[in-house]
Amino acid sequence: MRTAPVFEKVFGKLFGELCWGVRPGHGSFLTLEFGKPLLEIRESVVAKQGASAAVRNRLASRTVNVRGEWHLWIYCCDWQVFSAGKRIGDSSTKLKMRAAADCLSGQKLVRFSQSARNSRSEFGFDLGATLRTRPFDSKSEQWMLFEPSRKVLVVRADGRYGYQHSDRPRKQDGWRPIQVGAVPTRC
Repeated sequence: MRTAPVFEKVFGKLFGELCWGVRPGHGSFLTLEFGKPLLEIRESVVAKQGASAAVRNRLASRTVNVRGEWHLWIYCCDWQVFSAGKRIGDSSTKLKMRAAADCLSGQKLVRFSQSARNSRSEFGFDLGATLRTRPFDSKSEQWMLFEPSRKVLVVRADGRYGYQHSDRPRKQDGWRPIQVGAVPTRC
């Protein structure tokens, strides 16, 4: 089977970009930034009536974050980072997640492959690191890649993907099979 052409299109534009701002997030989340840094500013908002004091305080403040033109969010999946054949870190503990993030930081993305059969992804980097993802259930969204065009490529555990504008509600019927045709390829 051949990977859907959208993967070649999207990753073809990302290859060679420097990975920076790699950080563990909530639970096992991992975020990676690529491309030029951009400021993401969320202005203060008045909370709806009945909101808790914590929610009112959070919404009343302005937040400023630095993001990349490209933002990869490793989401609801298990993941591991390898370098020189040795596992550097994984999604199991904050310490192992930090080691993985430190390994990936400063490397350039040069390779990507996706398997629909077992819904595993592999991201290869120029200094030898490899980030591998695999599902921990049968339906979750495993990762999301946000592009400068405001589109997002999303891969699910069931071997399907979505590719649409990130600022619009996700279409429930917009999921497509990752693999098409009959010849295996790598992006």
